[in-house]
Amino acid sequence: MRTLKASFLLIGNWDFRLQELGAHIATDLNQAQGWIQESTYDVVALSVTAVLNESFPNFFKTIRKNSPGTQWIAVVPNEFSAHKLSKLHQEYSFCRVISNFQDPELESHLFAALEEAHQQRQDENLALLIREQTDQLKKLQVELEERVQKRTRFLTEARRKLYFTNSRIEGFRRALMAVHEASSITEIETLLNESLNSTVQTNWIRLFYSPQDELFAKQLESHLEFSQLRVPVFKKNERIGSLFFMRAPSFPFTHEESDFLTRVTEAVSLALDRIQKLRESEEFKEQWEATFNSMSDPVLLIDTNYDIIQSNKPIDKKFDTAARKCYKWLYDRNEPCPGCQRGRNFRMQSPESSEKSDSQFEVFSQSLLLDPEKPPVFVNLYHDITQQLAMENQILETAKMAELGTIGSSIAHELNNPLGGILSFTQLIKMDMKPSDPLYQDIVEMEAGVQRCKEIVQNLLGFTRSPSSDSIGPVSLREVVQRALKILELQTKSQGIEVRLHFPQEEVYAQGHLNLLAQALKNILQNSIEHIIEKRRQSSDAGLLYLEIFKDTQASYLLVRDNGSPEKNPSAPLSLGVSVAAQILKDHQSKLEFTMTEQGHNLARITFKNSL
Repeated sequence: MRTLKASFLLIGNWDFRLQELGAHIATDLNQAQGWIQESTYDVVALSVTAVLNESFPNFFKTIRKNSPGTQWIAVVPNEFSAHKLSKLHQEYSFCRVISNFQDPELESHLFAALEEAHQQRQDENLALLIREQTDQLKKLQVELEERVQKRTRFLTEARRKLYFTNSRIEGFRRALMAVHEASSITEIETLLNESLNSTVQTNWIRLFYSPQDELFAKQLESHLEFSQLRVPVFKKNERIGSLFFMRAPSFPFTHEESDFLTRVTEAVSLALDRIQKLRESEEFKEQWEATFNSMSDPVLLIDTNYDIIQSNKPIDKKFDTAARKCYKWLYDRNEPCPGCQRGRNFRMQSPESSEKSDSQFEVFSQSLLLDPEKPPVFVNLYHDITQQLAMENQILETAKMAELGTIGSSIAHELNNPLGGILSFTQLIKMDMKPSDPLYQDIVEMEAGVQRCKEIVQNLLGFTRSPSSDSIGPVSLREVVQRALKILELQTKSQGIEVRLHFPQEEVYAQGHLNLLAQALKNILQNSIEHIIEKRRQSSDAGLLYLEIFKDTQASYLLVRDNGSPEKNPSAPLSLGVSVAAQILKDHQSKLEFTMTEQGHNLARITFKNSL
């Protein structure tokens, strides 16, 4: 059956075992013509006879249209004319030429061609990216030139305006200083009037919020002894009031003075916003201190020397200077905690000398720059997550077993009955056929395949069955290995991993639950497979998984060895699957050890005490 997606299209009398590589095998061009309408292929291999077919040029154009980087491999007999082959190569560009369909290096040719196809696709993508970047750079260059022109016009206009505003700069500076020194509206009016008196000869300045500013404007209309200028005060494009500038009636405000005082008013708007934010910050400070002191978890404000600046819990004043270090006050340590990363979140464990040496803490740390000229300080919150981690582990294990149980139940209902029907009909067909029939062997293979499917389903159901359904008793280690390998059989085959078994003639038993031991071994095997896959990314070495069972007078042993990548950090915590396996084996009074062999292979040793 043709898979949904494949990288190889093989046309001709190819070995059907190549389908295991994900290849589509067509008998001729007509059959392949229907496939290329719905699929794309990175590598196409066919005989020179098919290339000489009249329909091949259209077939070639269709393939090229769908996937320009497709690589072509031709099967050309040795007696084929070299001149004709050269012409065909000039027209169709074969990446490989082999002499027959059974070439021993066929797989190497296929994967080499696949790599060339991927490389060509990457080159095309790179070229497209370069073209796009070039177009983008040209566009940015045009935009930059336009901006330079606009900036030039702006600077010219700015120089002209600067000439007229030089006389106002000093007055504006004094006004700004006066505004930003004020801490209330009354101070703004007084200080602003003093700073502007010598510049624009103001006699009186008043600031009113809406709607009081409208009432004050009506009062000024009835008193003509003042020249007045009313400038609206805005906050985020919303008018919040007005600033009134008044002086002698013989000196009306000019247009330039109006512009100047409008700018001053903008500074007043900022000052009003600053005063409001100052009041809000005072309120926030009170709220923050109340919240800070109400937290049940320790919260510390520390400096770069680990000294406690502030704490939400009182510090005993009789402590000496050394005791004010955060690590001394919290954990009675004489040096900073291992793994401390101030300014970033991190986890840490209580020291072994403490009462709760197994306690885990989540530390939320944030740097805070209080003074630009001084080093930052750090706000640390220490939250005990020991119970949380234990609960998460329990939830993960419970969810895993629940999911596996659901999957097993679904498989039983969905596959067992159809498989039983297929098996029955296959056996009936077999009974009606003679062994000499050409299709008899195919029916036998179908029957064996259905039997294998049923075994896989039954093995998965046994793997997901609750441990309580199995009583503790003697368990054959051979059966444990076979059950675990059944679950991973599809994965090992798809990855091309060779599995070697070395069992003694006599059965070796261990005391425990069959399902739990099979689950533990499956997790260890999965860890070895991941090592092999990781090494495959760096080299083309064949993957090897070796399992051995033996016993002596003291114990029974199960060894798992792989030639994958070694552990990068042996002291790092185990993965979740291996941790679960270690706990299961520990519950069975067994021991799990990881070492390296002299050949540089990973070795997992499981030791079972002899109780039989």
